[in-house]
Amino acid sequence: MKTPSIIYKRLGPTLIAFTKTHLDDRDEIPPLFDRLREACGEAINGYPIAIFHGGAVKEGFLIEAAFPVARAVEKDEIHTRTLEAAPALTRLHYGSHKTIRETVLKVYDYLDKRAWTTSLIRREVYRVLNSNEPEKNITEVQVILHEWDRLLAEGVEKVLGTEARRSIMQGAEFITPISSFNDYTAWIQGAMERLDKLTDSNEQKCQVVSHCAHVFPKERIEHLRSIYKMGEFDDILHEMYNDNFWYEKPVRRGNVITMRKNPFNPEGYASAVTPAERRKAYCHCSFVHPYLDEIPSRLSPTFCFCGAGWYRQLWEGILGQPVKIEHLETLLKGNDQSTLTITLPLELSGECLPE
Repeated sequence: MKTPSIIYKRLGPTLIAFTKTHLDDRDEIPPLFDRLREACGEAINGYPIAIFHGGAVKEGFLIEAAFPVARAVEKDEIHTRTLEAAPALTRLHYGSHKTIRETVLKVYDYLDKRAWTTSLIRREVYRVLNSNEPEKNITEVQVILHEWDRLLAEGVEKVLGTEARRSIMQGAEFITPISSFNDYTAWIQGAMERLDKLTDSNEQKCQVVSHCAHVFPKERIEHLRSIYKMGEFDDILHEMYNDNFWYEKPVRRGNVITMRKNPFNPEGYASAVTPAERRKAYCHCSFVHPYLDEIPSRLSPTFCFCGAGWYRQLWEGILGQPVKIEHLETLLKGNDQSTLTITLPLELSGECLPE
């Protein structure tokens, strides 16, 4: 059999009837399509789809099982929405889904060598789905991409205006799906240099670049917002202390929260011999890694406001109000960790710390 190719696609918007659920095992997916097929009937207009919401749950999968439909279907736990347009890297997987992770990892490996980064969403389109003979399955894996450059352009225009957008985004038209990782990071380096020349305001830089951050799982934000609306503010922090992977044990003093990002590779961070090794083991961002060997770095620390956007989404989503974020330490300044403060638009006294 010919080795499947990895293909870049721009997926169009699609009307889908779906049911959203938390599963413990992939084997629970096919029965969901049986229920959908019965409810949707002749409205079905394409192959079954599973949409995986990465990071939304600690164990198992949070998925939407769906069919493209020609009209709206609303019945019990089945609803209709438009599946958003998105760029994706796709690859066909042949056979049982027990080995589909291998196909997914091949897409991620390809992505790491190109001018792309991924979102937390993955889709699987089941062109052939045969539970009795899984070796006959044909599945299109779609890794949804994060459009960092488009988001940067939006952030620049919103904060600094149309002329600033033209200036900072110059050269972006030459970045394509086949551009190399080095070409993309070199363009990002230039964009940050142009941004630094346009404004000295760290707040404006933060507003611009934080707009590019990866999308924080909305299910987690909604859960913490419900806790905030029902109880005391520190109830949010106590909930976060139960999940050190996602929330990193924030410390509150008054209305200021201090966050320290966890190392990406804790063992490598602890055993690193040189400062550069420690920075690389700590850093979560592949775009930054090539710039961590030498300090001062060729990539402006302004870029690290992208990571600040992760926390901006979280806290503004919880509170429904703007917050102010400031860096204390960043790897691109030569620090061996990343810490920041989040100033809340609330009147709070005392402090809250993890045990």
